[in-house]
Amino acid sequence: MSIISSGSHVVFLNSKTGEQKCVRLPRNTDVYVKPLSFQADSLVGQRFGQKYQVVKHQLVKVEEAPSSLNEPSEHCGKTNEFIKDDSATQNLSQNDIEAMKAKGITGDEIVRNLVENSTSFNVKTEFSKAKWLKKKIGKYQPNIIVKKPSIRLFSSSNISKLRPDILAKIMNNANVWSASKAIVVECKDDLLTSAVSQRVGDNGTVVQIFEQKLPHTMYCKWLDFSKQHMETALKYYPIKFLAKLRPNVEEGNCDGSDLANDESTDQSQELGKRKRDAKPVNFEDYVTVYEQLKTGNFDSLVISAFYDPFPVLELLWDSLRFSGNLVIHSEYLSVVVECANFVNNKGCSELSVVDQWFREIQVLPGRTHPAMRMQTGGGFILSCTKIREGIYEHGSDSPILPELKEAPKPAEAMT
Repeated sequence: MSIISSGSHVVFLNSKTGEQKCVRLPRNTDVYVKPLSFQADSLVGQRFGQKYQVVKHQLVKVEEAPSSLNEPSEHCGKTNEFIKDDSATQNLSQNDIEAMKAKGITGDEIVRNLVENSTSFNVKTEFSKAKWLKKKIGKYQPNIIVKKPSIRLFSSSNISKLRPDILAKIMNNANVWSASKAIVVECKDDLLTSAVSQRVGDNGTVVQIFEQKLPHTMYCKWLDFSKQHMETALKYYPIKFLAKLRPNVEEGNCDGSDLANDESTDQSQELGKRKRDAKPVNFEDYVTVYEQLKTGNFDSLVISAFYDPFPVLELLWDSLRFSGNLVIHSEYLSVVVECANFVNNKGCSELSVVDQWFREIQVLPGRTHPAMRMQTGGGFILSCTKIREGIYEHGSDSPILPELKEAPKPAEAMT
């Protein structure tokens, strides 16, 4: 729904700083989106996507004027080559602007004074004027944009550990569909878990393998999943109990102690903070999830972590069914190559390792060019499909000859 309802989460975006904050309405206390503070309870019943201006601690709707930034430019050959747009073209100094702010003059008046005291504004092109006004309005008159929580919005925020293109590539290679069963291993946040959980729906199953004392649930709560979805579809399992899936492996080496935060790390993080009483992690609380992992009937296995994913892959490989999809995302090529060698020996098809590269490009009539700031590579992504060794018929999941130990000898030539 595009209407803000009571009890739902909304995302406030500061158009000037890019600061985002997700809160649940109604909220008895003030909402602080750096550097603005306001009351937000009046938004219940309004539409998402509207812009507001903070006036006397209240949100006032802004009627956005039509912009000519995205309109076709009839005179694309005209440029501002000979316009020297520097401080000399502006008669107002920074001290004058600060004095106007101290007197309580609004952002509209400040922008209007900047236009009147600019000697180069009237000789600019229409596109340059609109771009200059948009920049000044965003600086002196910041707006609060109310948006609906979404996976794309969270992945585009400053606090996200996964870029939108990386997340889209992982979801595409994992081949997650409605009512499927997936295992997600991530240590940064639950963005990937929430994306997979949203795709499988209420009839699917998502098991998050977490390495801390408590699982990651921030984004799942912000997306307002149903109570049935949170109780039945989403499940959690500690990484310290993964070694129980393979009793033949020594538990001291693969119990997740080298992957999860050890006790000394937890103590160092709690220095200077008030200690909280945390419930100890008991294996009896996760017996049901353990039985599901032992069946080996999951359709997808997705791993995205900053630590070495090979021990986790080695323990969870048997939980992935044949024809299931594996996706591993890591910042380091060496660990991805080690995982690729492991799955290649176990049996897989369509094995690929790619380095995701992304650059934003502005596409406008007569003004198409790459963005000035280019993002670096987002890490390496391994993807493959688990198969059983043997000879297959077209459309069959079971091989005709599971084991082919010796190649048949060629028949002797007739004399």
